[in-house]
Order: sequence, then C-alpha cells, then structure tokens
Amino acid sequence: MPSPTAHNLQPRLAHIHARRAGTAVVFKTHIQTLLRALVRAGFDPGPVGNNNGDLVAGSQVATAARQFHAANGIPANGTVGPDTWESLPDEDMQGLPTLSEASTGGAVALAQRIVRDSGFDPGPISGSFGSQTATAVKGFQNLMQIVTDGIIGDQTWTTMNP
Repeated sequence: MPSPTAHNLQPRLAHIHARRAGTAVVFKTHIQTLLRALVRAGFDPGPVGNNNGDLVAGSQVATAARQFHAANGIPANGTVGPDTWESLPDEDMQGLPTLSEASTGGAVALAQRIVRDSGFDPGPISGSFGSQTATAVKGFQNLMQIVTDGIIGDQTWTTMNP
C-alpha cells in the first residue's frame, strides 16, 4: 500500500491537496470539512472565496490550523495530516447509515457517486455495495488518510461531505 500523502496548507491560499499518481487534486470537500471541524474545535478559519471554481481559504485558515496544532500538541508544520484529522472533532452525520459489503439503497448510491467523483471506480451506480465498491471506498479512505477498511461510517461520511 503506498504511503499516504499529507494535505498541505500553503501559506497564502490554503488549498488542501491530495496526491494521486503524481498529480495534485484539489477537493472542495477537504476545505469544507476542515473549516467546519476547526469551527467545532473553537478556531476561526476565516472566510472562504472562489478562484475560478476552486474553493480557496485565506491565510487565516492556515493560522487557525497552526493554533489548533499548538493547542493539541501536534507539530505545527503547515500540514493537515492524519494526526490533525484524528484530533479534530467529528461531525454528527445525523442518521447516515454505516455501509459495508451487501448494503443496499440510496445511501450506497450516494457513496458510489462520491467515490466515483473522487476518481475511484465503484462500478455501476446501482445502490448495491459489492466488492468493486469496497475497493473504491478503500482507495478513497487511503487518499483521505483515514482508516482504510472499506466500511463507510461516520469518519468516511465526514470526509465524503454528502
């Protein structure tokens, strides 16, 4: 399994990047999820703008992340990596079900669309959680640097940002 790449906070425009196949991919959900988590933790990430369709955050989000790091004993190295994500408060996903192989229904179809839109192939958007969907979910989880088990629970739903 390839080692996960951290999500970097760039000093001026704090894009959150995930690296896949040597190419930087900017996910709006990363920024949105980080901003909400920082607010839940009591830190002000500031406003978010739009730059040619990319969601960008100003230097205040990098400052808020560094303050969060300092308050939680995490090295303030400008990276939002696994230690940061594990320390940030979880979001209440308000009733989204835990999904695994053999699950069926609309929540499965939603998850299939999200992993497909993130660059992983879950197979047909059928609402049926099979082995191909499990493999795609594991790829998504690995990319997001969360527990890679192929099960969609609160942590995975939070990073999917439905």
